[in-house]
Amino acid sequence: MENPYLQLKHLSETRKSCRKFKPDEIPQDITDKILSVAANSPYAGGSRSWGVTTVKETAVKERLVLAIQEKVRATAESMERESADLFVKYSQNFMFFREAPLLIIPYFKVTPVMRSLLRESVTESLLQWERDNSVKSISCVSMLILLAAESLGLGACYMTGPLIAEREISEILNIPPGREVGAIIPIGYKL
Repeated sequence: MENPYLQLKHLSETRKSCRKFKPDEIPQDITDKILSVAANSPYAGGSRSWGVTTVKETAVKERLVLAIQEKVRATAESMERESADLFVKYSQNFMFFREAPLLIIPYFKVTPVMRSLLRESVTESLLQWERDNSVKSISCVSMLILLAAESLGLGACYMTGPLIAEREISEILNIPPGREVGAIIPIGYKL
């Protein structure tokens, strides 16, 4: 077996954000391998307050795209024309995931432990710190997903732009209440 450090170093050097995918379906056993690596992710705050969901269905991906497009349109309406045009053009980067055969969507539970412990004494900065810890946990999960995909010969990309429509994405994907989507990770065979 090759030196594990060298293997990890190689994966980290060869892994690049992939935005174009072959249409070939990802077999379930490959998806399971990626998810089993993600399950070993470290987490902040002393408890695993995250989960993942997967999407393979084209119709669901299209619903996500429509929700993002609508949110972009509504956001652009409040901008000056030149800024709106730039924003709408840039937002096209939020939707290339529709071409990927697999999406893995990590989400986190908003756990207001500080509110329970400190009640009226809790500050907004403590609540923000607590939420930030959940976001950091999602980052760890996401990195393992990206490295696992690369190790299996797949391309992937860490996307947060689509989260402009996070509430709508959560509804479409039936994310449990009290949880927030942390990213969309499209995965597929590289073109």
